[in-house]
Amino acid sequence: MSKNRNPLISVSIEKKLYPFIWKVIEHNDCTPLMINGMPDHVHVLLKMDSKVSLSNLMKFMKGKSSRFLNENHTYLESFEWQCGYGAFSVSPENVDKVIGYIKNQKQHHREDSTIEDFEH
Repeated sequence: MSKNRNPLISVSIEKKLYPFIWKVIEHNDCTPLMINGMPDHVHVLLKMDSKVSLSNLMKFMKGKSSRFLNENHTYLESFEWQCGYGAFSVSPENVDKVIGYIKNQKQHHREDSTIEDFEH
């Protein structure tokens, strides 16, 4: 989530931010499966490498993406992610369902059909 849930992630920023996060994940020996979100938060589904710690991956993702946004979108002033993060494990048989949920973020929010555990 962006700091204080400020709606700073516009569609034009998404188009650059999500591929950047994708590359950060790959660079950390993990496999990104889906990235999407809303103006104030991002959902990422990825396959973790057993040698990678979640906390280190999140540190890199949040740190590098904040720096990327601040260096390339100066009109954002000082972009920061909110402290902390939520993480869930997903069984292989539910991966496609979670990909669909993440892919359709804007629709879920418009229809108020979000999964509360995933959003807070």
